Amino acid sequence: MKRVGKTVLQILVVMSVFSLSDLVTQAAQTPRLFDVVKYGAVGDGKTLCTQAVQKAVNACTAAGGGTVHFPAGKYLSGTIFLKSNVTLNIGEGATLLASTNFEDFPPFKPGWRVQSDDTKCSSLITGLDLENIAITGRGTLDGQGKPWWEALRRDKNKKKGEKKILTYGRPRVINLYRCRNVLIQGVTIIDSPSWTVHPVGCENLVVEGISIINPEHSPNTDGINPESCRNVRISNCFIDTGDDCITLKSGRDEEGRLKGKPTENVVISNCVMYKGHGAVVIGSEMSGGVRNVSVSNIVCVGTDRAVRIKSTRGRGGVVENIRFSNFVVENVREPIYITTFYTKTDPEPVSERTPVFRDITISHFTIKKSPCTAKILGLPEMPIQGLRITDVVASTEVGFFCDSTVGLELQNVQVNTDKGPSFHLRNCTNLRLSGTETTKPRANSPVVLLESVQDAFIHGCRAFSGTGNFLEVGGKASKGIVLVGNELSAAKNPFVLKKGVPEGAVVER
Repeated sequence: MKRVGKTVLQILVVMSVFSLSDLVTQAAQTPRLFDVVKYGAVGDGKTLCTQAVQKAVNACTAAGGGTVHFPAGKYLSGTIFLKSNVTLNIGEGATLLASTNFEDFPPFKPGWRVQSDDTKCSSLITGLDLENIAITGRGTLDGQGKPWWEALRRDKNKKKGEKKILTYGRPRVINLYRCRNVLIQGVTIIDSPSWTVHPVGCENLVVEGISIINPEHSPNTDGINPESCRNVRISNCFIDTGDDCITLKSGRDEEGRLKGKPTENVVISNCVMYKGHGAVVIGSEMSGGVRNVSVSNIVCVGTDRAVRIKSTRGRGGVVENIRFSNFVVENVREPIYITTFYTKTDPEPVSERTPVFRDITISHFTIKKSPCTAKILGLPEMPIQGLRITDVVASTEVGFFCDSTVGLELQNVQVNTDKGPSFHLRNCTNLRLSGTETTKPRANSPVVLLESVQDAFIHGCRAFSGTGNFLEVGGKASKGIVLVGNELSAAKNPFVLKKGVPEGAVVER
């Protein structure tokens, strides 16, 4: 009996040890939760809660990290300075309201864009040199931007010498500088005073399942603007805003070039874009470069552009290795818009100030109810290089226009227009057209119009019944245009040379 009792006691001791170990493990695994209400926040939408929320954030990081939680209610706040290892969780039914008192957003100098806009106010959620941070939840961040928009408009109407209202500019809703391991997930963000989500110099950034809704008339209320960020994933988002929806940037002009920190290794997928100047945009502030970008599975309805890559003389920088695929585009003014003429500038020699666009692929687009299909504008001194557009079906008022490219390739691109040529290409070198066609030809407009084009290879194309001239060629510089393996018997003329084009500029085989 003594032995049995001793054995039972040993078993109980062992069980106790294991139970205690489990409790310790569970405690270690249970996230620390810091409820802002317990730190004095009042969710009535009227009481300023900035200090209470900041106390909760400070306590969380001091404890080694955890979650600062906003339960259901409306919490009015000025700038919240996020800390490392802290998750801000905006719970269901909770709204974090940005104060409409401009003084609640003090000046903030992160030391990034010193020459352009470094002196500005802090944002609703501001972070600097942090790691392992997150903003999550099913609640809402409300920027209450209307007073800021109105102040901006009043400032623009002030006469020279009059004091401006917005001495330090406007806040973002989320502004993070030089942060690592960042997650923004689930939240809805509305009425941002300016750009909505602006990560700068961040690494390992995930934005997933958020919604951004800003009025169409709200000025400069871009959705998500990663600037000089590395390893970025943006997915499953809905954006309806007053400016560009998602924009990749990397600094402006000389300052951006000297810093030389590109935005790179970016994946954007499975997003729906409504209003906005551009759905997915690169530039125009891209002087540090943008590279290695994949964008796929995007629906654009009512945006001004679907794909927009923009720069100008003076910016410099290189945009390269970019892929756009699987876009559904409807009622978009300029579905594909790539330009290095974003602003009017005088010609200048090629230098570090000259922007470079190269190795860009656009594929599997469906475009409907839009004024045009595409507008591509390179610089005469620096044409767009290696642009490849494949598997596109477009029904638009006017067609595809391109000026100044080297190595442009159009493959399996069908453009059906109400007027003008389906494809109007000029000042292009090393051009390849394969399977380009229109099912809506007109006798008075060519399917393809080439002007000052050199070294073009056209094959696998078909002329549909009713086609007048399939190809018209203009420009004294045109030469080396070869047609091979096309079915153009339905056209009145396979090709026509306009006045001034050298004889033999086009060869049909």
